[in-house]
Amino acid sequence: MVMKKLLTEWREYLNEGSKFKLQGSEDGFRVTLPGIGYAQGQQHLRFKECPSDVDALMETPEFLEAEEKFKSNPENVWGDGEPKKFRPRFYDIENAWITNPEMRGKGHGKEIYKAFIDQAIEYSKSYGGIFVGAHHCTIGSGTSPDAKRVWKSLAREYNSSGDVIFIGL
Repeated sequence: MVMKKLLTEWREYLNEGSKFKLQGSEDGFRVTLPGIGYAQGQQHLRFKECPSDVDALMETPEFLEAEEKFKSNPENVWGDGEPKKFRPRFYDIENAWITNPEMRGKGHGKEIYKAFIDQAIEYSKSYGGIFVGAHHCTIGSGTSPDAKRVWKSLAREYNSSGDVIFIGL
């Protein structure tokens, strides 16, 4: 109970200086840009519909460097001294929406996606890395043409393959 209260207070503190509002937990959350829109998603064990994209990212220098950094950190061991395995987390953006049609096409979607990615990074720091993908990577469909344009734009800024990005932590 005390830990839950501390986490809630910490989230509120983080939100105070941000124009984004956060709801949820590391299992699933939503970031909202008030008056503009939101993105929400959840953690998954893998992206069953985009395995070739994940495999391609696992061959990149960014992934290999993150893995080496994780493995060489002496803090990444279990209580018995056994090393922890490098297992980046997986998050999908399952739903995003710009509520006011007049605000669409102005870069807000990309800004909101980046806020979602930033929050997923916060939740994943102790895992050494993170994969973030479009919703179709989890169920095979559900990513709109507008969302695909946002993913294409994000792919230019992140280590990516298809509609999946990898960030080493």
